Amino acid sequence: MQSDSIDESRRKLRRALDAWFELIPDFFPPGILEAAPRSNAFPENETLSLPSEYAADIQKRLGLVGLGQTEWLLQLGLAHDALGKLRQALGLKSFLIRKKRRMAGGQGILLRSEAEITRAGRHIKKWREVYKRSWKALTCLLDTNPDLGSEESWTRLQELKDEDCIMLSQWIDDHRLWQEKGERAEAAASEKGKGKRDLPWFWKMQFPAAETSTSLSDNVHSAIETWTNDGVFVFNLICGLEKSTIY
Repeated sequence: MQSDSIDESRRKLRRALDAWFELIPDFFPPGILEAAPRSNAFPENETLSLPSEYAADIQKRLGLVGLGQTEWLLQLGLAHDALGKLRQALGLKSFLIRKKRRMAGGQGILLRSEAEITRAGRHIKKWREVYKRSWKALTCLLDTNPDLGSEESWTRLQELKDEDCIMLSQWIDDHRLWQEKGERAEAAASEKGKGKRDLPWFWKMQFPAAETSTSLSDNVHSAIETWTNDGVFVFNLICGLEKSTIY
């Protein structure tokens, strides 16, 4: 049953790719498809022949620099959107875990709660990978046109590591734990590469108010947003900041 669903998804994706490659000659410079012919790989592994998929010298030779500037804006928007969705997914997982701890019920209720937490984890993985792909594309485009890197919306971004994708509640609990252990224990742990860690950079960014996901109720969405805002406020207090460090 699952294999049938995967096959159907691949057929839909293949049709979408076929339509995309039919449009390429209308707005891409000549020779683009000859430089990177289509492969027989699964559709999810196929490239789209976007400027960022070519080395800097090939982008210039094929006349893709102008289109690369357009892709830069699209990838920049996608990167910021992915970070916002990643924070929301991490907030949702934190909310569900805290809800489960307070929950009283039978095995069926607990299993449904676990399933919700697992789905939130999949969304975290999804948006983490979306951001990583956009980051890779942006760095490639920057090699071709370094002037693009002067934009503020780019300078706020960083490479995202898997260990950065930590729930805000988990970071706060860990931070408080090291405060209780004391500076000597923390210093000893730091020498071994452990101990208290900084809050991941994307938690300190400010994003426009995101639309409520269709999969979340208004109450749940509000709870997540409140928890995120309160958590960052706690972060500022813990670190003894006199003013907000949110960008």
